Amino acid sequence: MIFEALTIASPGIAKSILMPVVINQSKTLCQKFNLPHEAIDVYALLDTGASMTCISQSLAKKLNLRAISQGRMNTAGGIIHEANLYYIDLLMRNNVSFVNIRTMEFTGNDKFDVLIGMDILTLGDLAITNAGQRTVTSFRVPPDTLHIDYTAK
Repeated sequence: MIFEALTIASPGIAKSILMPVVINQSKTLCQKFNLPHEAIDVYALLDTGASMTCISQSLAKKLNLRAISQGRMNTAGGIIHEANLYYIDLLMRNNVSFVNIRTMEFTGNDKFDVLIGMDILTLGDLAITNAGQRTVTSFRVPPDTLHIDYTAK
């Protein structure tokens, strides 16, 4: 089976998993509305607690993203608010790419501009290991035909 994959190794035990990604407005939207197709290198946080991928408000402004609509966002703190929705293309290292990803805007921070949620993570297999006091994260698309099961004998 042909697949795309990437592995990220942290120098120690990671408290969060950040990875470099390339983000741009959806190429499909750019062609449809004759918009520039600019790309920006940023950091993304892998977040298994997020149902969808989100981008920071500042990144949306830098890319001059065109909002397609607005939606209701529920935060981990239980706050519900309206946020802009966009379509983006996302490229991880080793050419693991996703196109026309529906994203929601969040108020950013200084550590990452993209939050990769379960909408992307469930398109593949994600493994996080901590051997030798070092966190290693590996992701592949499409998913393997077998499951990892540490309880199997």
